[in-house]
Amino acid sequence: MMNLPHILQETELLTQQFLHAGKSLYLVGGIVRDLLLERDTTNSVDIDLTTNALPEEIKEIVAPIADNLWLSGEKFGTIGIHINKRAYEITTHRAESYDSNSRKPKVVYSADISEDLSRRDFTINAMAISLPAGQLIDPFDGQKDLEQGFLRTPLTPAVSFSDDPLRMLRAARFIANYKLDPDPDLVTAISILGSRFNIVSAERILGEFDKLLQAPSPAEGLQLLYDTGILPLFLPEVSPNRFVHIEKLPINPTLRIAALLAQTSDLEMEQRLQALRYPKQRISAIQRINKGANNILKNPSAESDYRRWYHQIGEYREESYLIAQTLGGEAGSIWESMEKTRVHLGDELDDFSLPVSGVEIMELLGIGQGQMIGEAIRYLEEYQFDNGPVNKVEAHTLLDAWWVTRKI
Repeated sequence: MMNLPHILQETELLTQQFLHAGKSLYLVGGIVRDLLLERDTTNSVDIDLTTNALPEEIKEIVAPIADNLWLSGEKFGTIGIHINKRAYEITTHRAESYDSNSRKPKVVYSADISEDLSRRDFTINAMAISLPAGQLIDPFDGQKDLEQGFLRTPLTPAVSFSDDPLRMLRAARFIANYKLDPDPDLVTAISILGSRFNIVSAERILGEFDKLLQAPSPAEGLQLLYDTGILPLFLPEVSPNRFVHIEKLPINPTLRIAALLAQTSDLEMEQRLQALRYPKQRISAIQRINKGANNILKNPSAESDYRRWYHQIGEYREESYLIAQTLGGEAGSIWESMEKTRVHLGDELDDFSLPVSGVEIMELLGIGQGQMIGEAIRYLEEYQFDNGPVNKVEAHTLLDAWWVTRKI
């Protein structure tokens, strides 16, 4: 662990505060894993610690040296602090028990680091480093599993996943992120306990699934979820033939969920994303990306078609092309034709706004507010798509003629 001396030095002041209070302190979680894997442990990485001090005691111990505290996790035994621009979360040793109808733990504190580690999700996360000694504490052979590329739970998988069903989804993330082979008993437990997954909130599922989609190669994790029946519980529209495609896409969870749902109808897509509590802005982006992708396959290379496609898809044109490539082999040749049209149309694509406002339309046509203004705007938009931009004078002439026809 080449980076351990640096971490020991960085946490020295904090460690001394706990030692002076007669309390122990341990590094736990991702920082331990990163140290064993010789990964980056610079200030961009948060540090998790555990202690036998109670939350009230933690606040007193860190108060003299912390730049600030945040207490949102205090009811779960966690106190957050910043010291020299590094974020730390310090949690009292826990021996959690779970309500069978909830994934939220009933927090029971413990004085035993081994008991705390036994309640963690996987052996590769059930390791600690004592401070200031820097000794690895690994009661469940997590280091060996990390070296051998094996994913296991500290307790039996049935107990671990029954306690917290979100861990079934988290297993897929760790398999994808660290290229691990799951313990066969772990896979069996997920298949058997799938019904427990229904108690997990949509917000938690979305947060964990986004992390899975940010893995360099998420396909194996997605396949595990599909084979064990977990994926169909929250994304029943997605089939395994979509998994291979997202491997080729940039690491962007919004783009990758768009790829997974690219063959789903717009209505089904919207309902599914809403059920998973996707923010409205992300839902809109995903819909526009997939609409753009499917329309590429209709070959909008003609000038009128291209203007319409270009402005309706907006900022998601490149993303739409990436998804289109996963839907049809002809996407590349169509895109080349579309690019020729884009170059030919040139500067006219830069500003496609209408040369008249709604107020001007009301004055020109002698009408008040109402749906007729919208009709007039849509008429001008469609005219510009078909014929190119018009100036104010041309717009007035067009509207006059349209209004005569409309009244008739």
